[in-house]
Amino acid sequence: MSSQTEVDFRRAYEHLLSLWTTAPESRDVETPSARTRVQVWGREGAPPLVLLHGFKVSSGMWAANALELGKSFRVYAVDLPGDHGFSVPHRPITRVEQLLGWLDELLTALGLSRTNLGGMSYGGWLTAQYASRAPERVSKLVMIAPGATFVRFNTEFALRGFPFLFWKRREWVHAHLRWAAVPPKEAGGLYDAVMSGIGDVMWTGLRHFGWYRGPWPAVVKEEVLRRIQVPTLLLVGQQERIYDAETVMARARSLVPGIVCETIPDASHDLPIRQPELVVERLRTFIGA
Repeated sequence: MSSQTEVDFRRAYEHLLSLWTTAPESRDVETPSARTRVQVWGREGAPPLVLLHGFKVSSGMWAANALELGKSFRVYAVDLPGDHGFSVPHRPITRVEQLLGWLDELLTALGLSRTNLGGMSYGGWLTAQYASRAPERVSKLVMIAPGATFVRFNTEFALRGFPFLFWKRREWVHAHLRWAAVPPKEAGGLYDAVMSGIGDVMWTGLRHFGWYRGPWPAVVKEEVLRRIQVPTLLLVGQQERIYDAETVMARARSLVPGIVCETIPDASHDLPIRQPELVVERLRTFIGA
């Protein structure tokens, strides 16, 4: 019998998927490391794009981008094993190397010998390391507001975030998300619906899954970043709250050969939700879809 926390999480997860601008097909993909939940949508035969989500928000976070992404790409958005979602590790995945090995297995299982790879926040941190390790499998790399990849999180972000990891109060989770955002002047609409949906996935997931079971993000070593040889795009909101956007851009340019860096106005760590059209347009232009 399902626990109440599991029921609550499933409802929050399904509600967030119901907000998508186009409905995906949910698949469970088996590999030696995990059974991975994958949301699949977009044109058959279009350039593939694999998307990795931010910390504790699940693959549902791409709700505002789904329709436009599907016009140009065959998209695969995954739940990271060990994080909030419906991916189930078959063995412990506690180190970065194990998580990168899982991603390698997943791409093979999806029939993607080579793909465009994108990630937001925690997902961006992970994609940078995968592109460094397996450049032959990555056509182009897109990092959207990557977390802890180039610089450490600022103190305010940590101080605001740690309390709700221990005391799982809904209002604290939602307040943290809104602090790290640049909401539109007019309340309501898809932005508020998706932000609230993500907040509830985080909150119910914290109550159901408890402490995070995977590797925690830390600044990526310089030698790892310098090995990224694939074409790379970095998008950061101009009003980013969890670190200084210009500092991140400067360090990225100094370490990643040929990286294309751009700040997006009127956005913080809510970038793909706050500016969904601009984010998708930049991906289309960069990838060439």
